[in-house]
Amino acid sequence: MAEAVSLNRAIEYFMDSLMGRSLQTRNAYYRDLLQFKLYLVFYEPHTLCKGSSDRLPVLREELDRAGGRIVDTRYQKQNSRVEARPRAVLDEFDCDLSRITKETVVGYFGYLESMRRLSRNTLSRRLASLRSFLRLLVKEGYNVDPTVLEKLDDLRIRPERSLPIALDPDEARDFLSVIDKPRDRAIVLVMLFMGLRISEVVQLNVDDIEEHTEGITFVGKGAKERYVPVHPIVKQAVLAYKKERPDVPKDDLGEPLFVSQHGRRIDPSTVRKFIKRYAREADTLDARKRRKLSPHKLRHTFATLLLQGDVDIRHIQELLGHEHLSTTQIYTSVVKRDLERAIARHPLGLTGEKGPDRP
Repeated sequence: MAEAVSLNRAIEYFMDSLMGRSLQTRNAYYRDLLQFKLYLVFYEPHTLCKGSSDRLPVLREELDRAGGRIVDTRYQKQNSRVEARPRAVLDEFDCDLSRITKETVVGYFGYLESMRRLSRNTLSRRLASLRSFLRLLVKEGYNVDPTVLEKLDDLRIRPERSLPIALDPDEARDFLSVIDKPRDRAIVLVMLFMGLRISEVVQLNVDDIEEHTEGITFVGKGAKERYVPVHPIVKQAVLAYKKERPDVPKDDLGEPLFVSQHGRRIDPSTVRKFIKRYAREADTLDARKRRKLSPHKLRHTFATLLLQGDVDIRHIQELLGHEHLSTTQIYTSVVKRDLERAIARHPLGLTGEKGPDRP
C-alpha cells in the first residue's frame, strides 16, 4: 500500500519553507492551500484520511456564518453575538495527497471557474500557489504523483483584460464644466487632448507649452522618442493659467509648468486627489466612473475618443508611446458597441435582403 501523505503536515512543511517571505505573501499561499483542501473535503471524498462525513453539514453552516471565508470570527448580529468557526471545523479533516490525480486538479480549477466564478487573476494566483506547493513536495520526495505537477505546469489561464474605463464626449464635457481652477483645467485638458502619463504631465516645464508651440517630444523607455502635438485648446488653457501662475525657482528638472500651492512642482498625488474631487461633482458620471476616475483613466479617454473619431490605431499607438500594438488594441473593445451598431445598419440588412438562414 502506498504511503499516505498528510495534506495538513505538507502544508505546514511548505509554510516553513516560506520563512523570509513577507507575511502578506505567506498568508496568500496559506489561504489558497486551505481553499484546495476545502474542495477536496467536499468534492473528493476518496482523498479523506481523517474526519467524519457527518461533520460536513456543520462545516457548510460555519462557512455560511463566516461569509464563505475560512476564518474563525465573532461578530454582532442584531442583539446577539455570533461566532463562526469554519477553520476549526476544517482542521478536523485531513486528506491523503497520494490519492490526488490529474483529474483532481483539473476538476478543482473547473470548479473555481464555473461554480465560484473567480476572476482570471485569482485563478492564476491559485494555480501558482498549488504549483509551488506540489513542486516542493515532489522535489523533497513526497509520495505525490508527479503527473499531477506536470498537469499543473501544462495548465494555462488566459490573463484577464478588463475594459478600460473611459469618459464619452458628453461625460468629458460635463467633467470639464465643474473644474473651476485654471491650473486644474489646464492639467486635465493636457491629459484629454494629449494622452500623457501623469509622470509626464508633472514633469512639464514652463517653456514646454508657449504661444507658438506646435508639439512636444517625449523620451520614453530605451531612449525612444515620441512627438505629441499640442492642441489649440490645450495651448489656450495653459496660457490662461500662466497669467496667474506664481513664480517659483527651478528644480532638478527645470522651471515647473504646473505648481502646487506650496510653490513647488505639482505632485502626482495632488492631481489624483483633485480629479477624484471633480468627478464627484460631475452629474453625468455613473457611480463607478466617479469612484474610479484617475489620471490614467483620462489617458484611456484620450485613446478611446480618438478611436471613435476614426483615427488609425497605429497613430494612437505612437501618440501613447506603446511599444506593442497589442497594448493599444484593448481600446478597440471599448468601441465594440459602436461597431455592432454599424453592422446593424449594413445596406443589405436595411433593404431586407434575405440571409442564408432566413426563410
